Amino acid sequence: MAYKRQTKEEKERMRRRRRRQLLGGVLCVLIVFGVASVISAVGRVVGSLFDDSEERAAYEKLLAPLVMLDPVPFDSLETADQNLLLQAAIWEAIYNEDISDETKYERDESGALIMPAVDVDKNGALLFGPNYVLEHHTFDADGMQFVYDEERRGYIIPITGTTSAYTPKVTKIKTTVKEKRVTVGYVAPPTGFTLDGALSTEQSEPAFYYDYIFTRQGDGYYLTAITTSETKPKEAASSSSAAQDTAPLEQENQTQLQPDSIAAAASSSDAA
Repeated sequence: MAYKRQTKEEKERMRRRRRRQLLGGVLCVLIVFGVASVISAVGRVVGSLFDDSEERAAYEKLLAPLVMLDPVPFDSLETADQNLLLQAAIWEAIYNEDISDETKYERDESGALIMPAVDVDKNGALLFGPNYVLEHHTFDADGMQFVYDEERRGYIIPITGTTSAYTPKVTKIKTTVKEKRVTVGYVAPPTGFTLDGALSTEQSEPAFYYDYIFTRQGDGYYLTAITTSETKPKEAASSSSAAQDTAPLEQENQTQLQPDSIAAAASSSDAA
């Protein structure tokens, strides 16, 4: 069979075909990488929409001074312990402001910090909203006295400080147009010692949960109520589940005992 020699036009056509094939292969690779990048980007965006860890951390910081005081649930700010709300606003100011700045904060003759009422109002508004008005006065709380200095318009903060009963652990945030329901676990401070004698720093599971209700006011959400949460501690949930599991067994044991009791009664009747 005679070999047919390619013409110049056929060779050029073949080269163009190979270039198109190579270009097509490169485009396919780029498309695959592009689709993968788009999918990865979409995944990150979707993940960020469902990841509320930053918001939970922000609420833990905001609620720490109030949770520390272990308030009882209330239906509205008007029915809450007003001195407790005032104390929470004071501790918010202490935690959020740079109280080490001697040019900003003065101290009394004994060295106690004087927290200006204007800073208490500012930090209280972070919790309770701009519409809630704090009434500044001297009051006692948990064996401590917060003296309001009318002349200096500030509170003389006790040097002794206070001990936190609990620290907050936000486990869930449910947001609607009108409110946010923030489920807060109350974690007791660590107690006991490790094997090397050091104080244990391991956090335990929350002892109980409250739902903090934040109602929308303007562009923000502010605390208006605290209620008992449907979320229960793990130990309580396990005990409830165990009780439910043992109930059918008890009923079964009672059912099994009934025939024996009947037989015993029949034997006793025959003997008579």
